[in-house]
Amino acid sequence: MKLKQSPFLHTVSVDEEYVALYNSLNLEVAFLKRSFIEQHQQGQMFISSDTVSEHILEQLKKLGLLIDEQADGYELYREYLKALNEPAINILYLLLSDACNIRCRYCYFLAPMPCGYRSSLMKKETMISALNLFVRCVKKSVAKGHLEQHIVIYGGEPTLNKEVFLETLRYIDVLKEKELLPKTVSVTVNTNGILLDEEILTQCKTTGAVVAISIDGPKEVHDQMRVYSSGKGTFDEVIHSYRLAQQSGVKTGVCVTIDGHNLFRMKETVRWLADELDAKGMGFNILIENTTGQHDHYAEIVAQELIESFRVARAMGVYEDRMMRRVKNFLNKEPVFSDCGGCGLQMVVSPDGKIGVCQAFCGEKEFFVTEPFEMFEPESHPFWKRWRRRSPLTNETCKNCIALGNCGGGCPYNAYRVKGSIDALDERFCAHAKATTNFLICDLWEKQKEKQITSK
Repeated sequence: MKLKQSPFLHTVSVDEEYVALYNSLNLEVAFLKRSFIEQHQQGQMFISSDTVSEHILEQLKKLGLLIDEQADGYELYREYLKALNEPAINILYLLLSDACNIRCRYCYFLAPMPCGYRSSLMKKETMISALNLFVRCVKKSVAKGHLEQHIVIYGGEPTLNKEVFLETLRYIDVLKEKELLPKTVSVTVNTNGILLDEEILTQCKTTGAVVAISIDGPKEVHDQMRVYSSGKGTFDEVIHSYRLAQQSGVKTGVCVTIDGHNLFRMKETVRWLADELDAKGMGFNILIENTTGQHDHYAEIVAQELIESFRVARAMGVYEDRMMRRVKNFLNKEPVFSDCGGCGLQMVVSPDGKIGVCQAFCGEKEFFVTEPFEMFEPESHPFWKRWRRRSPLTNETCKNCIALGNCGGGCPYNAYRVKGSIDALDERFCAHAKATTNFLICDLWEKQKEKQITSK
């Protein structure tokens, strides 16, 4: 038997005796002895020498690691490209306010606001129209096979618009009761936490909303970046609100933005969140460009620190969202077409009723449109079609990368800020994607060895 390598095949050394064969498109992996490869590989070809080696090559073919001589190996790739021609809206970002009551020093949202920009609060009528449009989008999205839907209540700081905030959650409940939205639609509130009170938390609990509060670590860390306009730190008020949310029985999560103040304290932060705040879920946010600068070699350091922090979180029973999304995709063999829902899967509604692709562009209103909610179909609009095509799979630079299927291409807004185009590489994210892919392969190998030892 003679087979050739898949064009998406990569090899990763896992120890002195074994090598991993990994398909970067379908995420399949197999572990082979180096001696087997040395004996049966000739250039791009693998040739069997007996029935045992023939059986092994057959198994590698089933996994898509090896292919027939006459095949080009791009069949699945072409199928995936077809999917990138069809936007499907299953995420709604409601920006209830584009104002904020604090001034985080790394904020990507307020930093690029044009001079003289006047912030506003979303009106109840706009919120209702936005959710009704999302109802129509969800029906089409489900029909295309997208079974998960998400609503994110966002800002600025959404709790500045308290009455509409409460009305939003109540209206979501009504839409679910009438079966206009699936009961499985998730609702997340992204907040700095300072204005949370019993009324807000009671409604969040009723709706089943997850309240994600930004906490960057212990007081001396958090208060370096998350401050009021006076420069005073926000830690004490935020922790008060976090504990109030816990006591109210609301599902809580913690968002941690990685910058110079906590870059080398990420593992410590995980331990602190688990020990001091009894946090069960958290997510690290890679810094988005805001012109303030960041640590030299930020991307490479973050890539390794995320992996080491994940090891700590896993050992302590803490769900770290950023790494766990990659773990799930890797184990379920589900390639990531895009890391950001903005790539053809989400709709953002600004406080003034404009409809856009990405919340980061709220200030400049780039990639936003002014259209009647009742008639608009974002799936057919050129903005959403263009963003849907924004994927490592459509970027020739990415095609030979080991992280092709487990990357998603990072942040389009960051690429825009750094290189002037959403279609450019977010190179800062490349380091994270490559390091994570190598880690997942080697970690799987270690887990398999542990199982073998345990079973003996």
